[in-house]
This record gives sequence, structure tokens and C-alpha cells, in this order.
Amino acid sequence: MCQTALISKSIAKVSTRSFERNLEAVSGVGISHYKLVRLNNALDRLYEMVYEQFNEITLDDYRIIEPQLMLLLNTLKGLCNTLRKIPMPGKLSLEAAALGRNYSALYELNSDIKNFRVKNVSPELSNALKKASAAMKRL
Repeated sequence: MCQTALISKSIAKVSTRSFERNLEAVSGVGISHYKLVRLNNALDRLYEMVYEQFNEITLDDYRIIEPQLMLLLNTLKGLCNTLRKIPMPGKLSLEAAALGRNYSALYELNSDIKNFRVKNVSPELSNALKKASAAMKRL
């Protein structure tokens, strides 16, 4: 069974953090390396959590998660665009690049959920995905 409530809480926390970082960057206060590292770590954990639940997500689960995930993706995209416009020292620019990769990974995962979990997917494909996931976990 999908842990919808836990995923939903995590998305909300990361969205808030992402929005705060974007406000800091836009306001001219700047963004600290430490805060960007924490955001990237939170995004990594969120990605892993959703990825591990991929085969358990139902249409009902996705109806709860999707609006929050879309808001997070929009917020992250805005933050990435803001960070591209401001000059950053070396370490910070590396974290900004990692943020872009995290955005892309979450975007792709959301797309995969839409296309392979909640869309009308044939039972054979769904069963094959479950078997492949189980085989990957055994490795």
C-alpha cells in the first residue's frame, strides 16, 4: 500500500523549503550553500521515497499527490531559473546544478507515474513492472 500521507507531508516540507530559498534569492539576500545542500538532500530523500512506492501508487493516491507534486515542480523550476540569473561562487554553482538534476529527476518520475501507473496501462505491463521492481530489489 502506498504511503500517501508520508509522501504528501514530505512534498509539503520540501515545497516550503524550496519556496523560501527562492524568496531569499529573489530578494537579494542571497542563498547560503548550506541551505541549498539541505534542499538537495531533502529532494533526494523525497525522490527515493516516491521511487520506492512507484509500484504501489494508485490513481486515488496520485490524485492526492499530483497537485502537491506539480506545485513543488513549479517552485523548483522557478528557483532553478532564479539561480541561473545570479552570479554564484564555485560550491554554490555546483549545488545549483545538482538542484537542476533533482528537478529533472522528479519531473521524470512524475511523468513515469502518469504514463505507467495511473494511465490505462495493460495488466501485462503493470505485472512486468512489478516483477522487474522485485528483481531489482533482490540485487
